[in-house]
Amino acid sequence: MITSRSLGLCLTLGLVAGVSACSAEDTPTCRGGACGGSGASAGSGGSGGSGGNFNPDPNNPMPNGGASGVGGFAAVGGASDPSGVCEIIRADADPQVPDMMIVLDRSGSMTEGGRWTPSVSALKRVTMELQSQIAFGLAMFPAPPPDPSMVIGGAFACLTAPDPQMCLDMIELQSCAPGGVITPIAIDNAAAIGMVLDQTIPGGGTPTPETLQTLVAEFANQSVDPDSIPPVKYILLVTDGQPTCPVGMGSDVTPADVDASNAAMDALTAAGVKTYVIGYDTNTPGNEALAQVLDGFAQRGGTGDTMHRPVEDEESLLMVLQSIASELVSCTYVLDNPPSRADFVLVKLDGMQINLNDPNGWMLVGDRTVEVQGAACEQLRSTGSHSIEVSVQCSVVSPM
Repeated sequence: MITSRSLGLCLTLGLVAGVSACSAEDTPTCRGGACGGSGASAGSGGSGGSGGNFNPDPNNPMPNGGASGVGGFAAVGGASDPSGVCEIIRADADPQVPDMMIVLDRSGSMTEGGRWTPSVSALKRVTMELQSQIAFGLAMFPAPPPDPSMVIGGAFACLTAPDPQMCLDMIELQSCAPGGVITPIAIDNAAAIGMVLDQTIPGGGTPTPETLQTLVAEFANQSVDPDSIPPVKYILLVTDGQPTCPVGMGSDVTPADVDASNAAMDALTAAGVKTYVIGYDTNTPGNEALAQVLDGFAQRGGTGDTMHRPVEDEESLLMVLQSIASELVSCTYVLDNPPSRADFVLVKLDGMQINLNDPNGWMLVGDRTVEVQGAACEQLRSTGSHSIEVSVQCSVVSPM
């Protein structure tokens, strides 16, 4: 089980001496002695030297200019600040939380095969465990009817309906009603998803192609804040059958419906959504065609899977769900302000330093994204609570 980890990160921007003339755009707040002028290009003044220019090149940590400082910056323990204590500025560094849309088959065969209850139980558990680290949402297909009695009674309920034919027509229509988003994507969404699952009754056909195509608009192409970093998007497709709609009228498998499903998978992948495919009872003799169709979905899903992930019961479904979800827990953190140089950054995982550009440490992506790698990332994704601390020091951080 993976639990929430502490995500409180502080950015320690350490420059020692400074006067109020220091520019906030060029350097962090200074205090004590002189900054060697103001801005990133320091003129004269204080112990920062004169004519120094800050050079962010980690291969040239001591650029020319500034007798006792790094460029125009005063050195640690400068004359005007003998303590050498850095100014600490706190800033946010947030994990890049992925979006995961659960797309659950609620066709009649899910209850006839005894698969509905185990699916609900496993999905409720996984969303509860990881709801702070993955933004979950829920879609189901076919779309649940507005009146649950239409599922409970089926055609028999129409015998006593005021207009039996209208009732039968409505049931047929609902059987292939394309699914869509029922519970929108959100952090801490387990309770909302669980409530919908508990109130849902399986019934109808398997409108896979139209449901996936609907999600291209409702999920893949959903608008985001232009100033934010777009989340990585995933679909978790859980099904026990081949498409039977719309051409198959909810009961027959047709090449047209399979081809339409494949096209919808391609459209989702082209829009940047990666889809994991989970299939029930696909290893059972006689279900070879089902396995082949779901393998085709998985190969188009963009996850690198060459086949779907087969499950047989609640235990195997839970293991697959946990395995997939844990892989998606973010090892990437975005700082609200870029550090002046990467080799001044100190990153600690669970209180222990991890090293820059180490395959099992971290790297700076762009100008403000800390990406934890290798064994360190695996540690973050492992069971238990974990913490990340990021700080920018006053000098180059020595590898441990």
